[in-house]
Amino acid sequence: MLQELKTISLATLLVLGTATVGSTAPLPSPNNQGDYIGRAYHSYWEVVDPDPKGLNCRMNSSFEEFMRVDNPTPFNVFNWPVIGVLKQGQRFESFPGNAGVTFRDTRGLPWLFVGKNYATGAAQGCFIRANSQFVKPIQMSPTRVQPQTNQPLASSTALPMKLGFDEGFGSIVVPESDTRASAYGGRLRRYDVHIAKMFEVTHFMCQEGTLTPGITWNYEAGGGTINMGSFEITCRLANQIASAYGLGKSEPTNITFSAGEIGRPDVRSLNIPILNITGDKVPRWITFVQGFQPVRR
Repeated sequence: MLQELKTISLATLLVLGTATVGSTAPLPSPNNQGDYIGRAYHSYWEVVDPDPKGLNCRMNSSFEEFMRVDNPTPFNVFNWPVIGVLKQGQRFESFPGNAGVTFRDTRGLPWLFVGKNYATGAAQGCFIRANSQFVKPIQMSPTRVQPQTNQPLASSTALPMKLGFDEGFGSIVVPESDTRASAYGGRLRRYDVHIAKMFEVTHFMCQEGTLTPGITWNYEAGGGTINMGSFEITCRLANQIASAYGLGKSEPTNITFSAGEIGRPDVRSLNIPILNITGDKVPRWITFVQGFQPVRR
């Protein structure tokens, strides 16, 4: 993919294409209770609930705060307000829990996060039950990236941060303590940009063949004094995000590679393409990040 990007001019913007039916990847299977539980990540689903009133989609108004490490809010999504419904036959794209799994509530029951609904005006950015009574996985190809010319490139995401790789883990340390602050004066928070950087670096390293099947990022704020959690990003998920949002210009990125006990750390400057999080993709990214939880805190 990086080779293909080299042939595209700097005035080119990558935009999301249309998903089509035809993938032959194996579909997840429910357990004996009809619940979809497990690490098998799957993107595309269809509502099968025949209720004419629709399938409830729930979201907590304080879900953004729920993402913070120091927030004790339990994931009792079954008590969260209904913000919309999905009707039988509607298809949607689900963003996974951080380890590529469905989200589990305080009762242990799984939920899907509706990241993108393919029905115009339908509910999205909320949770529905991951049970075969309500939804089924469907085969769809990964979204395609197509060029569209004469559009501006994404803004720089060059916020101050230290990136490193050590013994199979990635680290990102940022100086600010309040990661909720706006990154560039708009809706994107610094937290959103930090998560984007993890995906950008992961995608780049996976394309280079130096990471497989993915990596766990340890995220710290306040110069390393605040634990923001550990985030697991697979190469597959990083590739899907790169395809969905597109890649803009390359940004010089310094990464420190540990030599363990045998030598001095190696600091390399890599030109890593940044995600094209602009326009109507900004709220989509914010919604995705809200559902992208750390595997450890």
